[in-house]
Amino acid sequence: MSVPKAKALLTVCAALLLCGCGQALSEREIVRAVFFARQQGAYSACLLLADQNAESDGVQYKTASARGDTAAQALHLAEDALPGRLYYGLLDLAALPPGCDWADAQTLGSLLYDKAQPAPELSVFVLDTADHSWAADAASLYEDMKAVEREYNLHCGLQQLFTQADGCAVPAYRADSGYDFALLAADGASVYVSGLQAQLAAALCGQTGRFFTAFAGGQAVCDTRVNVTAEDTTVQLHLRDTDFQPLGAYNEDWQALLCTELQQAFSALTTDDAADFFHLQFWHVNLWGPGSALPVPRLEILFE
Repeated sequence: MSVPKAKALLTVCAALLLCGCGQALSEREIVRAVFFARQQGAYSACLLLADQNAESDGVQYKTASARGDTAAQALHLAEDALPGRLYYGLLDLAALPPGCDWADAQTLGSLLYDKAQPAPELSVFVLDTADHSWAADAASLYEDMKAVEREYNLHCGLQQLFTQADGCAVPAYRADSGYDFALLAADGASVYVSGLQAQLAAALCGQTGRFFTAFAGGQAVCDTRVNVTAEDTTVQLHLRDTDFQPLGAYNEDWQALLCTELQQAFSALTTDDAADFFHLQFWHVNLWGPGSALPVPRLEILFE
């Protein structure tokens, strides 16, 4: 086969793959987000889809939802409610049910992984506990979660549900501001943290590069770029371009207050050893070998 013909054949194959074996995307149901909830012992699943027939200045989404005994059944029934073939290639958000544990995250993550390939930008949140109407709330939930990602430089990819055998960590949506953080241990209780502690946990898990949070009892806000490095069990927290914004007529040593709260948050996060969420045990074993005693983790805060 000549080179021009080979290139033409590859182009046709790529077009068929992207368009669904000859069916244009404009004729398919494009899924942008999937939400899961548990209600009265059953699962509810909602698909948020691009509404390709919407007016340019109107609502750009539509929904399909269903209930089932399992998450897979609920999702399958929601899919069956749609007239066209589904396209998951542009899926970029999934919300796990509120109060989910590690087993839930693994089950739903596997289900989404089977559906979402290829969807490399897919982000995962845990949904809040409010009683949502999918038809009324799904679009605003999607927009709010994507806004949180942008504002807080936050991202938890689908693959992060599977990178550790003993647990996973996922941002948890909250309707007011910021985000909470869920630490889901395979063999322990799930822990949800908020405020500065949530943002520190996200940084330690490599899911954010920014702190933007109130501290000192709400007297001030800290906005800073953050990066994490480690030497054995000593964690270095690099804070760059740090800005303190007092929320009143206060005259405090904000840097010292922030350091105190960060040390307290780090101590609380690393006390529970149900799972190696921050990879401290992993790096220690790599340095010193299996069976070596794990020193007490230490946080070093560096303003740069």
